[in-house]
Amino acid sequence: MMRPRRLVLAAGTLLLALTYLLVEAATPDAERHERAFDALRVLTFNEASLQRDVLKVRAGLLRNYDPLVAAVENLRSAAETLRSDAQVPGSGMTTEIAHAVEGVATAVADQEALVEAFKSRNALLHNSLSFLSHTARQLDAAGSGQQNALSTEVGALASAMLRFTGDPQPGNADDVTALLNRLAQWPREQANPAVNALVAHGRIIVATLPVVNDLVARALASTTTRRTMALQNVYLEAHARAVERAGIFRILLYIASLALLTYVAYLFVRLRANARALRARLDFERVISAISAQFINLPRERLADGINDALKRLATHAGVDRAHIIVREGDAAAVRTSYLWRRPEVEAAAWAPDELLEVATHPSFEPYQQQGCVHVPDVAGLPDGAAKRRLAQHGVRSWLAIPIWSAGRLVGYLTLDAVSARKYWPEDDIALSRTAGEIFANAIGRERSEVDREKLEARLYQAERLESIGTLAGGIAHEFNNILGAIFGYAEMALAGIGGGSRVEKHVHGIITAGKRAQTVIDKILTFSRRSERRPGLVAAEPVVAEAVELLRASLPATVAIEVALEAGHAAINADPTELQQVVMNFCTNGAHAMDNHGTLSVRLDVVAADAQLALSHGSLPAGRYVRLSVQDTGSGIDAADLERILEPFFTTKAAGKGTGLGLSTVHGIVTQHGGALNVESRRGHGSTFQAYFPHAGERGGERSEADAVALRRGRGETILIVDDEKPLVPLAEETLAALGYEPVGFDQSTAALEAFRAAPDRFDLVLADDVMPGMTGPELAAAVHALRPGLPIILMTGAGRPSRAQHLRAVGVREVVKKPLLASTMAEVLARHLPAQDAAAE
Repeated sequence: MMRPRRLVLAAGTLLLALTYLLVEAATPDAERHERAFDALRVLTFNEASLQRDVLKVRAGLLRNYDPLVAAVENLRSAAETLRSDAQVPGSGMTTEIAHAVEGVATAVADQEALVEAFKSRNALLHNSLSFLSHTARQLDAAGSGQQNALSTEVGALASAMLRFTGDPQPGNADDVTALLNRLAQWPREQANPAVNALVAHGRIIVATLPVVNDLVARALASTTTRRTMALQNVYLEAHARAVERAGIFRILLYIASLALLTYVAYLFVRLRANARALRARLDFERVISAISAQFINLPRERLADGINDALKRLATHAGVDRAHIIVREGDAAAVRTSYLWRRPEVEAAAWAPDELLEVATHPSFEPYQQQGCVHVPDVAGLPDGAAKRRLAQHGVRSWLAIPIWSAGRLVGYLTLDAVSARKYWPEDDIALSRTAGEIFANAIGRERSEVDREKLEARLYQAERLESIGTLAGGIAHEFNNILGAIFGYAEMALAGIGGGSRVEKHVHGIITAGKRAQTVIDKILTFSRRSERRPGLVAAEPVVAEAVELLRASLPATVAIEVALEAGHAAINADPTELQQVVMNFCTNGAHAMDNHGTLSVRLDVVAADAQLALSHGSLPAGRYVRLSVQDTGSGIDAADLERILEPFFTTKAAGKGTGLGLSTVHGIVTQHGGALNVESRRGHGSTFQAYFPHAGERGGERSEADAVALRRGRGETILIVDDEKPLVPLAEETLAALGYEPVGFDQSTAALEAFRAAPDRFDLVLADDVMPGMTGPELAAAVHALRPGLPIILMTGAGRPSRAQHLRAVGVREVVKKPLLASTMAEVLARHLPAQDAAAE
């Protein structure tokens, strides 16, 4: 199809050609030709008249010079006319005519100069001749009757002058000159006064007559007539050429007019065809717009039906017999899903989606690429090969394969099959089909995005649920720690009052042992709720994991084989070593239970680098480097329903009485507290893999040893202010401190304790207060005490782990935060660290 720009260019070219031919086909201007021809006649006529009148004037037949002046004026005017009107456009003889005109003008100018010179010299000559004739007659009359010598000389001069004027030869001129010389030497006393004038005019005649005759000869020999005839010949030849050329261009003009008429008819037919094509394109665009609009606000569950309906509308309008959409599985050469539409009268396509994808990506279609699509108008014309055979096997006669892209990634192909007849897709239709492919890609991408979003929402809901459970677990742990504090305290006092070796002492030790087991459970709850006290540092991961594995080898049955692959090198993480070992122990213990203590545990530690965000089963991580701990078992696996709840506290797949359900929830709390995330992969009957990702924190070659514990010391009567809202714990703490050598002052209300402190701030040596109390919390009480006595040591007790506001606690004078329940030994160590007098006494 000819482009509109080409149509306009062709029409403009024809119009310009017609304009040019119309101009060139015009005959020379008749009026201008007439003026030029009249000027040529004027030149010829006036040149002849001028030469005739010059002769008349020379012969003395004309008494004035008016005819000469008129003739010269006519010649000059005719020359000017020829300069403006003698050119003949289109003759190709512009230069020749211009040269000829200038030659005529030059000849006229020369003739005019000769006439002017002739007029002045001829007037002088005739004046001297008249004077000579008149004087000679007077002198001759005066000498009549006396025949004197003067009269004779004058007569001789008159005769010689007559001969000279009739024949101005040098000899005659010499005779006249000789006579004039004799008269000029005539004695004065015998000469007539007119003799001198006669001699002067005679000399003028002798000098002027040859010049005048020369001027007449030159005027008669002027080239004006010759040059006028040459100009006339050149002009007439140019005029004839122009007339002939105009006739040729008239013929060409006729031919060009016929061509323009034919082209206008062609344009009319082409415009009608373009109008039909434009209507078809507009209809196609409306179909594309309708397809695009139908996906707006379409629910996800109806997207598949929407794609099928849109595929039908596209294929029906395009006039094809079958249409397919194949969606790839990621970047692999496999099909994730596909869509098909066909006309009812056309046999069902035997295309397998993977086969269609293979054909669409076949390298033999490289020469058939058009706008990034594979356009095959005639399958029979393809070179022999696998692609041609497959298309022919499925009855395809013409084929269009359109790649569909989403977010810069190839996600599949849209293919259109013409089976009943061959079909050619114009460029505009291919472009619109590509637009349809983009619409399908957006719909497919939207479906994937919504599925991913639903998964993320499910993970977020699970995280929020775990967070709320963690908050509840932290509160419960706080209450249990208070109860355990009373149990440990009274048990320790009971042991102090019981004799050694009795059965009661064993029972009390059993109470303490059970309390410690309960405290371990509470520690797990606090770890899960992220409220436990941690001592993080830069730790090389491999030694910690290796140590945990060695402990496991000693504790697990011999029927459990442990395969270890530690490939992290000196990679370090910012973690608490005890918590990292706890993660390893939990993973391996759960794996052993899942295998019923018969199978293989694979423990692997390595470093992974993520170029993009990591989407894990239980959380996501930004791009970066991570230390990955993996524990794989060969057990029975986990159901999908149980896998979603695997990290919930108190949830367990073990039989009743064989698990608390806090192991994996504790691990989840530890890992997330370290900025990492968990990934769990499992299928029923195929075992499970638990992976913990920790942010890579650099390299570390070894670990520092811990400092020696502070030796236990007794008090020397220092006064300790004890504040705890649990009433049973106050007298218990007082009794414990008194047994350690301190003077305790206890309160179960923080406001009452503050009033007592205000009354005597110098009485107390240390304040031991609970963190969470009604009315006034421990930090608020510490702030009030610190304002009254800034240097006083303040110890904060908590049943829910270390508070996260450490900087604020230091600002209000809190020296240390200790975890409840407090045993007597722990309490002694804490007080010894913060009472300087104790160190002095020890020294």
